[in-house]
Amino acid sequence: MEQNNKVSIIVPVYNVENYIYECVNSLMHQDYNNIEIILVDDGSPDKSGEILDRLKLLDERIIVVHKLNEGVSSARNAGLKIASGDYLMFVDGDDWVDPNYVSYFLSLVKNNKCMIGINRNNYYVNNSKSSDDISIVTAEKAIEWIYSGDIFVAVWNKIYSSKLVKNNNIFFNQDIWFGEGMLFNIECLQFVDSVVVGEKTVYHQVYNVNSAMRKFNLDSYLCGIRSLDIQRGIWKKRTNDIEREWLFHRFMYNRYIIVGLVETNTLKEHASIYKECVRNIRKNMTLVVKREKSFKHKIGWICFCIFPRLMAKREIRIKMRFVGET
Repeated sequence: MEQNNKVSIIVPVYNVENYIYECVNSLMHQDYNNIEIILVDDGSPDKSGEILDRLKLLDERIIVVHKLNEGVSSARNAGLKIASGDYLMFVDGDDWVDPNYVSYFLSLVKNNKCMIGINRNNYYVNNSKSSDDISIVTAEKAIEWIYSGDIFVAVWNKIYSSKLVKNNNIFFNQDIWFGEGMLFNIECLQFVDSVVVGEKTVYHQVYNVNSAMRKFNLDSYLCGIRSLDIQRGIWKKRTNDIEREWLFHRFMYNRYIIVGLVETNTLKEHASIYKECVRNIRKNMTLVVKREKSFKHKIGWICFCIFPRLMAKREIRIKMRFVGET
């Protein structure tokens, strides 16, 4: 592949001293060389910042930014402000990528004349699903798939035209730290007609037990619901399917909160929130049951609506078994 287009890869870094070397090393050894690797130390209290400074000495394409801790949205914005590439990509500091990560995504958008490239698959624990299939879908369909979970909500495993992002003044909302990637994606998709979707797996999501994403935090989930509400307010593209899947995604947050409150034994402390979530789930039970194709899943949802606490405990046992296997 010609090396005409520069790609900026932005990596927010916080408390990933055990992972960041492998992450950056995988970026330094891409088969596409015209890249800049922007590493943003978001005031990390561990040795991540020191590791970044050492890595910078190994590759002139690495740019290191040290800043006060203000969250992942602020860190990514710091990277966006100095990015000079024709295309933008994001990688989390505890993940790593295959050598063809950049070239694969760049080929997707350039060969199909799209401003956004999305991958439906990534390596995660025992998941190794991969395919050479490529499809071009409308922005509306991509939005629907993000809300339904058919496309992962995060900004990693995607590529964006810098012109698209900068000409429309798109940044991460710094008041949102959970659901911030989904908000960024939904905003970008308002300004394009179509996107290319690939299915070749080139991104490795590492199961970091210390990641904030692995631990239940009520404020974070409430932040995710705020993110969803903001997204609905910026829609220029709207269909009945988008409305349905948005409502389903919001509904799922209520389920996650119920499970999290049971898991952390904080039901009494947040009794009003628990009751509200149960009301929301029961109110929308018909929507979910109609949406599910599997009879087994339909029964599971009905049981959760009737016995939320009991079913939450069951989910927790299943999750603990899964964690034990990894």
